[in-house]
Amino acid sequence: MKKIFFFFAIFAILNLNLFAQEAVQLTNTKNTEIIYTLSHPAHEVEAKSKDLQVKIEYDKKGNKVTKAIAMVKVTSFDSGNSSRDSHAMESIESTKYPTATFKSSSFAYDGDSLKIYGSITFHGVTKLLTINAKQSLSGNYLKITGRFGISLDHHNVERPKLLFVPTDEYLHFSFTADFNIK
Repeated sequence: MKKIFFFFAIFAILNLNLFAQEAVQLTNTKNTEIIYTLSHPAHEVEAKSKDLQVKIEYDKKGNKVTKAIAMVKVTSFDSGNSSRDSHAMESIESTKYPTATFKSSSFAYDGDSLKIYGSITFHGVTKLLTINAKQSLSGNYLKITGRFGISLDHHNVERPKLLFVPTDEYLHFSFTADFNIK
């Protein structure tokens, strides 16, 4: 009887380990970027960062992301105009709030489209956020692309002005995150 119990205990532990191995933690590759767009009646500004760091938990069997966290240094965005970037860093108080972070709470899949629910912390303020995204798998590479917007007003950021006219309230973001799942 003890041998049977011991056999089942070992079998159960091995099965739990096999199932646990279906979900893997992955960190993004160098092909990851995030871009923001800020609009003003006179022009539109776009800035890019290659410094987006994303970690996910990925269920290989179900081909689904189950958890995600992301972080970007706000000073890593480059619009191609250092004077404009410097003014942007003053507006968002980058020395006081050097990063923006996101943490997922849940995912809703519809084919290769998904909604990522979670919270974003920007300029020291945490707000709920929904990201509209797409997921694709090619060989050993998982790619997630998405879009979202955040309100500067809701994050207590004084909107930059040009000729005394403020920018639009929303910063619009798009991102691509690639992961090697082998």
